[in-house]
Amino acid sequence: MISIPKVAGVLSCAVVLCLTLSNTAQAADDALAADRMKSDPCADRVEIIGQSEPMNCDRGAREGTDTIKGEVLRIQGDNYVVQRFTGQEVRLHTDANTQIAEGLRQGDRIEARVDDVRDMNDNKRVLSIRQIE
Repeated sequence: MISIPKVAGVLSCAVVLCLTLSNTAQAADDALAADRMKSDPCADRVEIIGQSEPMNCDRGAREGTDTIKGEVLRIQGDNYVVQRFTGQEVRLHTDANTQIAEGLRQGDRIEARVDDVRDMNDNKRVLSIRQIE
């Protein structure tokens, strides 16, 4: 005859095993979702209320370029210090290959296309800067 403590022990082990397997399956689903978000370069983009052009994902982000829009705070030689419309301050380092609109000055609103590839000094390469309205 089977004793009651053995039956209770087997049942409790079965319950613990089922709970463990369900947690493992849920963790695997979470890992897959995280991988999908990492593979999408536009997953962390947010829309800003009150902007004429929300910061949503565009073709450039999928091609390895980023668009920076903001106001020029300072121009120091080849460096442009820009305050993004989100409030973040960024430094754009230009070179001979950068296409720059004529007559840019402090206070202008600009749009800069920036390559995701970094140079030797850990700066992103600026492809172009143009003035926006």
